[in-house]
Amino acid sequence: MGCCLHRFAHRKRAPLSLKRGVYILKRLSWGLIGGGQGSQIGFAHRSGAEIDGRFKLMAGAMDVDPNVAKSYGASLGLDPSRAYGTWQEMLQGEKSRDDRIDLVTVATPNATHFEISKAFLEAGFHVLCEKPMTMTVPEAQALVQIAKRPTAFAR
Repeated sequence: MGCCLHRFAHRKRAPLSLKRGVYILKRLSWGLIGGGQGSQIGFAHRSGAEIDGRFKLMAGAMDVDPNVAKSYGASLGLDPSRAYGTWQEMLQGEKSRDDRIDLVTVATPNATHFEISKAFLEAGFHVLCEKPMTMTVPEAQALVQIAKRPTAFAR
């Protein structure tokens, strides 16, 4: 199980809809960083999200090699414009889209979790980070503080 750092309380577009007096969680648009071809954790996240039915994989940067990342994303059915070569490209591409992803999963080597999670949180994305969340307690505390901040991003 990963650690979920979220900003749902600060969103202009809530992930819930009211139907007949009951709140229903909307299907979330999801992105995956890491977890590429041959990865056990990538398969676990993708299959779990598919079985759950509440997530739709819409974007990814799933390999350290940009060309492999793009081709693998396309092979999974991602729109080629959303099969990114790097997580930095994914961040830049998704934050400017009207239909940007709701949530990103960070399934990369442990030492990269802080940098990637921090960048996506600061851009207003919800983050599910594989464990360990960070390599140090101060990094983890910093992520928690970022996740608690109200965000000023426009949707």
